[in-house]
Amino acid sequence: MKGLRTIVVEARLPNVPSRIDEVVAMARSVGYDVVDRVVQNRRSIDHSYTIGRGRLEELKQNVEKKQAELLVFTNTLSSAHVFKIQQKIENDVRVIDRNLLILELFGKRAMTSEAKLQIQLAHLKYTFSWGRQFLRLTGILGEQVGWSGPGEYPFQDYERAAKKRISNIEEKLAKINEKKDLLRKRRHELGYPIVALAGYTQSGKTTFFNMVAKESKSTGLGPFTTLSTCARKVAMRLENSMIEFILVDSIGFIDDLHKIIVDAFNATLGEIANAETIVVFVDASEDLRTLERKLSASNKILRQIDASGSLIISANKTDLVTPEILEKVTEIIGKHFPGVEVVNISAKTGENTDQLMTVIARKFNLKSKMPTVSMPAT
Repeated sequence: MKGLRTIVVEARLPNVPSRIDEVVAMARSVGYDVVDRVVQNRRSIDHSYTIGRGRLEELKQNVEKKQAELLVFTNTLSSAHVFKIQQKIENDVRVIDRNLLILELFGKRAMTSEAKLQIQLAHLKYTFSWGRQFLRLTGILGEQVGWSGPGEYPFQDYERAAKKRISNIEEKLAKINEKKDLLRKRRHELGYPIVALAGYTQSGKTTFFNMVAKESKSTGLGPFTTLSTCARKVAMRLENSMIEFILVDSIGFIDDLHKIIVDAFNATLGEIANAETIVVFVDASEDLRTLERKLSASNKILRQIDASGSLIISANKTDLVTPEILEKVTEIIGKHFPGVEVVNISAKTGENTDQLMTVIARKFNLKSKMPTVSMPAT
């Protein structure tokens, strides 16, 4: 059974990468039936409707023709823009932006109580001004704000209720973070270093994690298949010693994520920030322009979360590219992560994964940081 009939809309600005393909993929991952995409090249965002008035009128006709039920804008929308667009289009069409779509996808994939709380917190904070705007202008919000909308409450009552819910969720997350901090401290006391797998969503982190940790986490379900961290102790042989460390799989990166959403996921990203070694996965099969954008985003996010661990770059999916393309990929990686060691692998076929594991192991000071067991010479 297909989901809501959806049109994806983008006001494409000069020197800003298009995100329409990414948003279409996410919409389909949520379960929406994408029936059309509309792109308008503009020098700046229209102050009232994001896209121009003429194109908005065309969009209205397209909504009627395609019997669309949902409009997803790749651009970030203010509460005023959402209200004006919805008012202009009419036909009971719901209007959301890329950030809310990401949160819907998070909500669909969330399995743990921590992930669900983080998503609720981000949703409440992001739509806080939306609720206030809609209530002031119409007195009714309906379902636009999402879960447990405020109905016909005056906006002052809505604000108080929303702030109370936000405070309650933050308290619950703080308790979860305390437990995770104690667990990290315990790992350090035991001498186990932490290796975090990071990188843009769908770069192959979980496929590698499953192989190394002998797990069976879901893969290939589309963007953000992994939402919560998963940690496993891994043992491997390096030269004449058996070494052990904690391997952590975590949520994938995405560029131009609203600060509210990034802040809400600090607990998850904290697993990366606190790792001694961070393996940044890169999808080497992407077109070079997309690769460049995602590398830039990964670099920026690592700086935002104050990640201080030593870095390794894993150029993954090499089974899908030619040696010539791989050489260009390596050059681009070097531009964004100068001096960082790059290991080319295919997590799917297992090619060079042993080499990556060896590079990871050698990042540690074996005498002071790792429990080791001497192996007899053979």
